[in-house]
Amino acid sequence: MRDSTLASRIHHNQIRDESTGVVTKVEKPEPIALRKRWMNDLAQAVAFLESLNLAHGDLRPENVLLDRDELKVTDFDRAAEIGTPIERCKTPYGRFMNDTEPGEANDRSAGHLGPRTEQFDLGSLYYFINYGFEVYGDRCLDPENPREHGPKTIDLLQNMIFPELNGDPLIDDIIHKRWHNKYRKVADLAEYTEALLVKEPSAAKDTEAGSSEDVTWKKALCQDLENRGLLEFLSSDEPAKLCFPLGWYRYSETA
Repeated sequence: MRDSTLASRIHHNQIRDESTGVVTKVEKPEPIALRKRWMNDLAQAVAFLESLNLAHGDLRPENVLLDRDELKVTDFDRAAEIGTPIERCKTPYGRFMNDTEPGEANDRSAGHLGPRTEQFDLGSLYYFINYGFEVYGDRCLDPENPREHGPKTIDLLQNMIFPELNGDPLIDDIIHKRWHNKYRKVADLAEYTEALLVKEPSAAKDTEAGSSEDVTWKKALCQDLENRGLLEFLSSDEPAKLCFPLGWYRYSETA
């Protein structure tokens, strides 16, 4: 399948209750090796932006394109420097903070762009990829108005109440840590997901070049892109037309 979104790919595998919209069955889960590769690709892309002191700001399935099985992160119109106040929070790929959280928390505020927010977005994306539906998409939270369970989801996530994770233990651990802000930086997660991918025999060949990347070269590339005006470009009206292939910045001495 070419030129579709991650959202349409996963939705195609769902069976829904017509009266409530609740997902009752996932007919064809994606292969676990492919899911792990997607998780790593997303982590690497967001970590790359982080290395430029940028956050995507709108990570959700509709903003991830698929060319066959290759992912591309797109729609950079909300990308901004880390520390920028969040203007829009789209549950479940974001959450409002509660009054028990230190620092930036206040009622109905999503805080500021940074590792915490990007981690949470990725955690919900990982859940969508691996479970085949969005957070709480498999249950009716409001029997009186079953198709409008958004406010209930907002309240649950604001209070850090998440659905039970009962899938692959390694993947569930990553999702749990993402939701609970356990990684200091997105780059830390990217290192872990890459190591996890290398353990897959079918993926080892694909990741050989990536695992041999030179850290100094990557930093130099990031600085060069920043010097060339990437930040100004992302702040303009052009990023809505922009589409970065996730592997475009990969480097191998054998290439």
